[in-house]
Amino acid sequence: MNTVLLVDDSLVALHVLGRRLRAEGFAVREESTARGASAVDPAELLCAIVDLHLADGEGPAISSTLRARRPALPVAFFTAGASSLLLEQARAGGPVFRKNDVEGLLAWTHRQRAGSRRPSQPPPTK
Repeated sequence: MNTVLLVDDSLVALHVLGRRLRAEGFAVREESTARGASAVDPAELLCAIVDLHLADGEGPAISSTLRARRPALPVAFFTAGASSLLLEQARAGGPVFRKNDVEGLLAWTHRQRAGSRRPSQPPPTK
């Protein structure tokens, strides 16, 4: 289980971050709508990275939908800017990164992969 769900209605953000995640060895499932993201089976995911505001929904609601089916799913949010209320809602469900903090998002994602390994699993080879 090495798949990261990446949700953003900006095709540029999906492309840039998706490409970086793939270069780091992750499989990436890209979704550009809240509806599409909410339909993903969270059992197949390592974690989710969700934009705070999409044209058809908001990140915390997507997170709640996914976690209703997998409560321990790690979710991080990212944004170019959001209201303080939306930021507060998101922070209650996971870390929030600025969209230009790609390195921070990558580091968080690597921590999720490291934490998901069982002691009996050898680390992946490069």
